[in-house]
Amino acid sequence: MILVWGSRTDTPVARVLEALELRGADIYYIAESALTTLRYDIVFGASSPSGWIESGGRRIAVDDFRGIYLRPGEPVAGFARSAAMVLLALASSLRSVVVNRPAAGRSNASKPYQLGLIAQAGFQVPDTLVTTDPAAARSFLREHGRLVYKSLSGIRSIVATLDASDEARLDNVRTGPVQLQAYVPGLDVRVHIVGEHWFACSVESAAADYRYAGAAGTTAELSAFELPEHVGRQLVALVHGMNLLVAGVDLRRTPDGSWVCFEVNPSPGFTWYEEATGHQIAEAIANLLVS
Repeated sequence: MILVWGSRTDTPVARVLEALELRGADIYYIAESALTTLRYDIVFGASSPSGWIESGGRRIAVDDFRGIYLRPGEPVAGFARSAAMVLLALASSLRSVVVNRPAAGRSNASKPYQLGLIAQAGFQVPDTLVTTDPAAARSFLREHGRLVYKSLSGIRSIVATLDASDEARLDNVRTGPVQLQAYVPGLDVRVHIVGEHWFACSVESAAADYRYAGAAGTTAELSAFELPEHVGRQLVALVHGMNLLVAGVDLRRTPDGSWVCFEVNPSPGFTWYEEATGHQIAEAIANLLVS
């Protein structure tokens, strides 16, 4: 049986459910709205958890779950929060295929820390400065000419750029900290890793953050991309080294053909890329869960 936790209005959850249903998989779906009425009795200890959970009048032994796919929504309160904590503990402890175990995704909460993991895996990463010092920020800008600034944490932010004309704005880093990175020219490539497989999508856009190209008055053109075999294998090793089974990895191929890696998303919203390329990402996740 496969446990899926999330909202059907979240398109990755809807697509994975659809792919599982097409396979005739036995699915135990827990919607976010069901957390307030979830019942459970589970023993946690040194061995795999035992006990049951019940949702919508259906009671299931937790050791019947062979796969778990979770994309929880925003933090909730009260009984729903307690139920969410139990499900996270279950996803952390069961000896099942879990996409992804909660602790494995925590590196995303600190982008500089995650960047260190990426560099340790052998990828080039952009020169990065985290600072509250305007003088240090100005020096970094003069060194690189053009910078990117973005969130330090996993909270989504819109990536933007700075150049010499913006130097006066760097006084504002006092209220930071701010993460500044050297701008890397080249072609954006988003790669989704699912188990041992990879799905690469190139993105051509004049926007600093192609996800918001429309708001920037431009477009983003997504296309299936043929990733070099050695890069794909290196990405699989990176993602597995972070104890993740599924991830979305952001890279840029520079004009000289080298690869720079920016970050690893442990809970990727892959459907936009899937729809643009025809990649069967949800199907690959379903295969992983039922394997």
